[in-house]
Amino acid sequence: MKISSILISFSIFLALPKCCWFNRGVISDLDDESFEMLIAGGYQADYAVLGRHVVSIRTIDKIRYNGDNHFCTGMVISRRAILTAAHCLTDKYKSVMNPRGVLVVFGSSRRLDNFSNDESRRCDRIIIHPNYKRYMTNDLAIILLTELIPHNLGNVRPIQRRTFMNITEGLRCITMGWGQVYSHGPYSNEILFLSVLIARHEHCEMFIKHYHREGNLCVEPVAEGEVCPGDLGGPLMCKDTLAGVIGGIQVCEGVQAIKFVNFSHYKDWVYKTITGIGDGTHSIQLGQMWLLLIYFQLFIGLVS
Repeated sequence: MKISSILISFSIFLALPKCCWFNRGVISDLDDESFEMLIAGGYQADYAVLGRHVVSIRTIDKIRYNGDNHFCTGMVISRRAILTAAHCLTDKYKSVMNPRGVLVVFGSSRRLDNFSNDESRRCDRIIIHPNYKRYMTNDLAIILLTELIPHNLGNVRPIQRRTFMNITEGLRCITMGWGQVYSHGPYSNEILFLSVLIARHEHCEMFIKHYHREGNLCVEPVAEGEVCPGDLGGPLMCKDTLAGVIGGIQVCEGVQAIKFVNFSHYKDWVYKTITGIGDGTHSIQLGQMWLLLIYFQLFIGLVS
């Protein structure tokens, strides 16, 4: 059997309803660790609660079927901006992808689902952190969308951010994405979640070559699990709030430590960039004001 046929068959298998997963029960229960399986090693959780913050980043054209062009995960930080990892959108020479070749899909927990025009946006601009070093430091990028995400989509919401967050050792957090279900395997159809615990910097320094205390957070999986290609650029959420971004080189098997880009360290750059971009609201209001002013002047001219 051809490899492509095997992958298609496996993707159909992944698309089966939740009740068909080996009769393991309600696998959407966030608190039941017994359901943890190979983001590799993650579990399917309540998408309506957390999954509405994440997006699938894809090439503009599918290869054979919907979702097979997914390559990274990102998160909604405003109606016009997506936060992800810089290495998702650059090559080894730090050349940035052509924005016209990038598509962002949101509003569904299933990678292979059909989506409407309201549930996808093209990319207008890609902004890479100015001090980015591939796989090493400052691994952040912001995607500017060509149009605002519709405000009436109930299953899409900007991720919650705080100016200050107390992150301590042992704090239980969650990361998520549509990455490979095992090393070198196919991407998951359902978004998968992985429970992790905040660990000391020393823990990651023992296992990860390019770990920097200043800009990284260290976690260890609660059970067997890791982040893999396809998950990269996804969020680390602690107390339902954005704490980090999956970045850098990630080993997809047998890991004891995972590093994240520390959002708190980069929040000023993110806020400044978003403010510079805007979400389109003020420009629309300004345009309406000018239009009203013109109408008013015309009206005055007619009356006089």
